Amino acid sequence: MDFWYSVSKGICLAYTRILVKGYQVYGGENLVPGPKIIVANHPNASDAFYLPFIIEEKLHFFFQESLLKVPIIGLLLKRSDQIPVSAGRRKEAISKACKKLSQGNVVVIFPEGTLSHGNDIYRGKTGAANLVLESGVPIIPVGFYVPNENARMIQNKRNGGNRAGRWQFGGRCIIQIGEPWDLDLALYPNRSHQDMRNITEEMMTRIQNLVRMAEESVNK
Repeated sequence: MDFWYSVSKGICLAYTRILVKGYQVYGGENLVPGPKIIVANHPNASDAFYLPFIIEEKLHFFFQESLLKVPIIGLLLKRSDQIPVSAGRRKEAISKACKKLSQGNVVVIFPEGTLSHGNDIYRGKTGAANLVLESGVPIIPVGFYVPNENARMIQNKRNGGNRAGRWQFGGRCIIQIGEPWDLDLALYPNRSHQDMRNITEEMMTRIQNLVRMAEESVNK
């Protein structure tokens, strides 16, 4: 792994060792080797911190380009070769992601496009569906769950605005990994908007089911 990716992993490791009690993974056998697209819900700002320790291949996250302006975080995202997404440049992001997948790496997308703060999962955007049709690699759905008592909302003043993010403090993050989903590309010759929406809705349903399973594992 490259230097900056290792630095980023080190920061994530410090967070998971000091501020929380780690994580519990179910379904790890579903992480087939080789290139793949990880799609997951996004209730907490800290969700992504666990994945580098669960998945062996290098991860390339889709993230909002505005994060590049955040001190330290923006530098790490840029230097570790993550994938910024901004309005009007989505094709560029998809192209970069396809290149990473062709090199045997892994791309991570939170289809909601924003934090849900532990609320119901938002309607997914079609970027992940577009990427899988372009690349042909399997989708691995993932569900994150952190009990409300182990999460806290933190205000962040950035770019003249006042934003809040839900972060995990204490407890374990439960990560439920679903079975690989290989799309039959022949079923989508036109790649219409409706095709994208249908794939996305099925994707979000799978993620929602995994979140429910993760929550049930805590409440047993």
